This record gives sequence, C-alpha cells and structure tokens, in this order.
Amino acid sequence: MILSILATLATVLVVAAVVGVVVALLTDDRDPSVLLAWLFVIVLIPVLGVVAYFFVGRNQRKETHQRGQQRSRLHQMDQRDLAPVLAASRDFSKAAVAALDGTPGQRVESAGHREGGSVPVPADSVRLYFAGADKFRDLLADLRGARERIDLMYLIWEKDELTAEVTGILLDRIHAGVRVHILFDWLSSLPYKKDELEQLARAGAVVAPCYKRPRQLNYRNHMKMAFVDNAVVYSGGMNMGQEYIDGGKRFETWRDTHFRMTGPVVAVYLRLFADTWLLNGREEDVFPAGGELLVDHPVDEGVPVQVLHSSVSTAFPTIRDVFVVALTNARDRVWIQSPYFIPDEPLLTAMCVAASSGVDVRFMMTGHPDKKVPFNAAHAYFGTILRAGVRVFTYDAGFLHSKTVTMDEHLAIIGTCNWDIRSLILHDEVVSVFYDQGVARTCGEQYERDLAHCSEVTLADLAALSRWATLRNSLCRLFSRLL
Repeated sequence: MILSILATLATVLVVAAVVGVVVALLTDDRDPSVLLAWLFVIVLIPVLGVVAYFFVGRNQRKETHQRGQQRSRLHQMDQRDLAPVLAASRDFSKAAVAALDGTPGQRVESAGHREGGSVPVPADSVRLYFAGADKFRDLLADLRGARERIDLMYLIWEKDELTAEVTGILLDRIHAGVRVHILFDWLSSLPYKKDELEQLARAGAVVAPCYKRPRQLNYRNHMKMAFVDNAVVYSGGMNMGQEYIDGGKRFETWRDTHFRMTGPVVAVYLRLFADTWLLNGREEDVFPAGGELLVDHPVDEGVPVQVLHSSVSTAFPTIRDVFVVALTNARDRVWIQSPYFIPDEPLLTAMCVAASSGVDVRFMMTGHPDKKVPFNAAHAYFGTILRAGVRVFTYDAGFLHSKTVTMDEHLAIIGTCNWDIRSLILHDEVVSVFYDQGVARTCGEQYERDLAHCSEVTLADLAALSRWATLRNSLCRLFSRLL
C-alpha cells in the first residue's frame, strides 16, 4: 500500500514537473527550434529531460540581466573611471565614425554601439598573431616586465610546461610587489590540476573561478584577456596552455588568431574584466581610477577599434547581430573562420542572403575536430549554405581555432566568439572590430594562406555521405540546440 502511494506521488511529481517545464518553454522568448528540441527531449525522456533542463536548459538571460546592486556599482564605475577615458578620446571617436559615413562599416558600427558596445576608440598599436609561439613569446616578455599589476582571464587554464613558466614569472612579480588577479572558467578548467593556481593564491594573487554555481553550469566565460600595468591588452582565441603553441598530443599544429593592443582601447577591455570580476562574486573593485588611464588622444593617430561584448546577461546578442549586419551590408566579401558552426536562424539566413546576392561568402572551419558532436552538427548545415552560394572549407593541417571575420577590405572582427549558438547567445564573449584597411588586409592575406591547407566541401561531398552519416549529423544538429 505504502509503495503504491509513493509510486503515485512520484508519478504526480514527475507529471507536475513536466507540465511546469512545458509551460516555461511555451512562454519563453527563445529561438523556436531550441524550444522544439527541448520539448522533444522532455516528451522522449521525461525524468532525465526535466533534470537536464533545470541545469542547462533554463533561459537565464531574463534572470541575470540588470542585477540591481551589481549593475549599480558597474554604472558608478563607468561614470567615475571609464567615462573620463572615453571623453579624452572623444574627438578621435567622432572622426572615426565620420570616416565610416557611406561605407558598409557604418552600419556595423551603429549596430554595435546601439546594442551596448563601445564607440570606436584608438589603439596606439595593434599586433596580430597567427601562431601561439609568437603570442606567448611576447606575452611572457610583457609579464616579466610588469611593475604594478597583471590581470589574466582565460576560459581554460591548463597545467603543462607553459603554465609552469607563467607561474614562475607571476611568483617572481608577486614577490616584487606586483598585484595579480586571475579569472578562469570553472567547468572548462575542471580537468586540469589547480596546484599552480593554488600556489599563486598562497603567494598573494587573487584567483577566482567563473560560473561555479549549479544554476550557472550551462554558461561559460569564454573570454580571453591579459593585461600588464593597465597599458597592454591581449585577446583572441588562445587559452593558457601549451597546446595553443604546438597542438599538444591531439593535433599536428594549432592555428589561431590573437592580438596585442596598447592605447585607450585597453581601458574598455579593463572595464569588461572588472565587470566580470564583480558579477562573479568578487568584492574588490579592480578597475583602475580613471586618472591613471587618462590621456588626451590626437585625432589623426591610432587604429579605430570597437569593443563588443555579449553574454546571457546582456540585453542583446550584440556580437551575433554585428555578424548579421556585416553579412547583409558587405559589398564584396565576407570571409569567416571558426572552429565550430551551429548558427541560429538569423545568422544562417544572413549568410544565405548575402551569398545569394553575389557577396563572396566563405566559411572555414577545422577539419580535425576536438569535439565530435559539434563537428558532425556543422555538416548538417552545410547543404543549406552551399546551395545559397557560400563556399565551405575545412582546414586540414591541424586544429583551426581562429575566430575572425573579414568584411570587404574595410574591417576585420577578431575575438573569442565562435559561430555556434552557445557562443552567439549564451557565453561571455568579446570581439574587437578593427576599422582599418591594414588590419583587414593582413587578415585577408592570412585567410588566403590558410586556404592552401584546406579542402573545399561541395554538395557532391554531402551527397556521397552514407545514410547513417547523414542521420548522425542531423541528430547531432538537433541535440546541439539544447541550451
């Protein structure tokens, strides 16, 4: 009798939970394909589906946007520290925006700014890296020369020969009185031992994980930033690990894109670091006082750079929207690199419309996957974009981790954001839009060099796939929508 009652009670609770989840899905404002995918899972496997939805399926955007007290502190920080820096570059920014008048970049800049990005601000120097050995050589040199502070943020902090060298440098700098702050993504770094980070914390560094709470497990801080003395910022695709230099044990080589900048643009990145620091439960205000960064900037010097950030806590998927605007406003070409390809409907449509209108749209992704499900899912989208005229290439020389967009010869977008729905909608991501023909030309030339190591995917290749491979790819595409 008791067992019967317990069984009935359990059934009622499961039914109530399923009904609650279904109601939540039906009243959500997300992509319908995402909602349908979750409904499919809930109906197919109710108990596991409800549990999975609780941890990784809920729409946290409306729960996390505008958290009162923290947002108030961030607003005060903007007014006190960042606003004076931007004001000192106001004439440069106005001139940069005026120079875009009548160009395809004008709409990119407008969309980015209206959806929360910065105005174009000056970078006094820009150095691009297309190999990890070059990036880490310069970063380690900058770290060794630090005199006041070092701030580091990475999705993944591994434990290998590179991190051992970085740890040694940071310990030396801490003993010399340099303040060190380190943010890393908790779940992504979970496979790696933390004894080096713990050693740094014992020595005086402040080390903090991001998104560690159970309700946050579906979200990643995917950003990569490194600052030295508030004067230099590094960002792009590379995490803290030896494999980003030599490919590690899994890959022949590792092809990535990163950059180093100096000038007022560093303040915009610092503000984003401080924002992330506070929103992940840290109390210390790590944004430097505005006076430390305040420099009147000449109008005719520097590269105009617009910094864009989007995440589950921002009002708009700003980076996704800028990608759409770049595609739909390009005159000649949009060349894209990303290791993953799981677009949402607006981005997929924009790619197809741009290609159908005669724009040279090319998409390049890795041919050697690190994760099978997203790799297979990407192939399920290839038929749609190939029929519209998009050219698709897979990079065969190693793992391609670069995240770049080159639009005409006017601008380049470089940063951390993949062309997959998680990066586009959920993850904390940051990119820089370089309104500079020199940077765009350099990225275009690198793209052409990468093509020499690529195979082109055609409709004939897709038609030659077995029925099982086609079904596998479609199933991976379906389950890749579960957010």
